Amino acid sequence: MADSRKLAGKTEWAGRRRPVTRRAGFNANARVRLDTAEADGYLLQAGQRLAITFSVPESDEREWAGFGGWFQADKHVDVTLEYPGKYMLTRFAAPHWNKIGSLKVGADGGCDAVLIFAAAQEASVYVYALEAGGVQHDYLDSAKDSLRGNMWQFAPEANFYDAGRPGSVLVDDAGIERIPGKLIDLKSCNRCSRYLPVNLRDERATLSFSNHCVAEHRRPCRHASFGRIAVQGAAEVKLLEYGFQLECRFCKKFEVNAAHNPQRTAGQMKEDGARRRHLELLLEYLYGGSPQLRYKNETGRDLARDIYDKFDGRCFKCGVQLETVKKMHLDHTRPLAMLWPLDATATALCKEHNTEKRDRSPANFYSEVELELLAAITGVPLEQLQDPSPNIAAVERLGADLAWFQTVFLNLPQLQKKHDGKLTADLVVKALQKVLAACPGGAPFELK
Repeated sequence: MADSRKLAGKTEWAGRRRPVTRRAGFNANARVRLDTAEADGYLLQAGQRLAITFSVPESDEREWAGFGGWFQADKHVDVTLEYPGKYMLTRFAAPHWNKIGSLKVGADGGCDAVLIFAAAQEASVYVYALEAGGVQHDYLDSAKDSLRGNMWQFAPEANFYDAGRPGSVLVDDAGIERIPGKLIDLKSCNRCSRYLPVNLRDERATLSFSNHCVAEHRRPCRHASFGRIAVQGAAEVKLLEYGFQLECRFCKKFEVNAAHNPQRTAGQMKEDGARRRHLELLLEYLYGGSPQLRYKNETGRDLARDIYDKFDGRCFKCGVQLETVKKMHLDHTRPLAMLWPLDATATALCKEHNTEKRDRSPANFYSEVELELLAAITGVPLEQLQDPSPNIAAVERLGADLAWFQTVFLNLPQLQKKHDGKLTADLVVKALQKVLAACPGGAPFELK
C-alpha cells in the first residue's frame, strides 16, 4: 500500500519523473552488535584541573596525523582544548559521552593538544581510548581533495593510528584521586568491524554513528541492525528510538556517500537551489522585504555580525572557531522549507554542519541538550524548537492573498523558467503543498 503521508509524485506536478540516479545495495561485511567497555575515572575536587596532553608526531606532505578520544564530565566541570588547528569537541551534558579530536594532512613539525578539565566543585571525569599518532588508511591516501578537506570533523573515529609513527598521551593527574571506571556503550561498524562509542540514553547526542530514522513518522526505528541491535555475548536485543547507521561516520563517508554523491545530477542541484531561492523570494513578498534589511532598519546593526557575536564566533554544532563573519554560515534554525525566514533567531554554523542540517527541523538535527542551549541563545522557546510545524504566520499570510500568489507571484519571469524540463512554478507549488500538509490538523487550503 502506498504511504499516505507522501504527496503525489513529480509526474503530477511537473509532467515527468527524473531517471533514478542512486540505488541501495551495499552489503554488510559483519553483523552489527552492541557491547560495553570500561573507561578510566578521576575524582576532581573544587579548583582542581586534570590536564591531558596529546603529542602529535611530525608529518610529511602527504601524511596524516591526529589525536582524540571520548570523555564524560559532570556539569560542574569546564572542558577546554588548547590546539592551534581545527578540532572536534562535542558538549553534551552528563551523563552523555562526548568526543574530542582532530585529523590533518601535510608537512608539519608536530604539535601538542592539551585537553583540560577544571572543576568548580567536586566532580567526576571519565575518559576512554585517548590516543595520538600518525594515521594511515587507504581511503585517506586515495581520496579526492574534495573529500579530504574536512576530515578533522570525523575525528576521532577516522583516526586509524599507524604504529610506525607513534604519538603520546600524557595525563597530568598529580593529586587527583582515581575512581572505579564507568562502562561506555559501543556499537560495531559493519565495514571496519570496530566497536565505537554511542550514547544510548540520548541517541540524538551522536558520536561515531549518525542516526537512521529521524523523521517523526519513521520512529521508533524498527529496522533490524539499525534500531533493533543484538547485544554481544547475550540473548538480548536493544530497541532504539532513532537507531544508528550500520557504518561508522568514517566508513559512511567513503564507502557509501562517496559512491552516491557524485551521482547527484547538475539538474537536481539546480532544482534544489531554485526552490530555496524562490521560497526566500516568497517570504520577502509576504513580509515586505528581506529579513536582513528589516533587521538593519529596525536595529541599525548587521544581522550576520550580531549572530556571529551571539555564538561567540563558533559553530553551534561542533564548536569550531569561525575565523571571520564571512566564514560563518547563517542557518535559519527553523527551516526555510517550512517557511521560517532568516532573522534574529538564526544560528551560526560552519559550512560542513550547515550542509549536513539542510532542511531539517532543529528537533531532527540537535540533541535535547543542544536544543536547550539553542533556546537559551536564540530566544526561541524550547517547545517551539521541538515542534517541526511550519511557520503558521507565513501560511496565514499566503492564504489571505491566494489570488495574488496564483496570478502574480507564480507568473514572475523567474518562476516561468524551466530546469531539466520542469517549470519552476510547479516545483514551488509542490514545495508549498508539503508545507501546508505539515500544518497541525492538515492543510488549511490547497494550492494544486
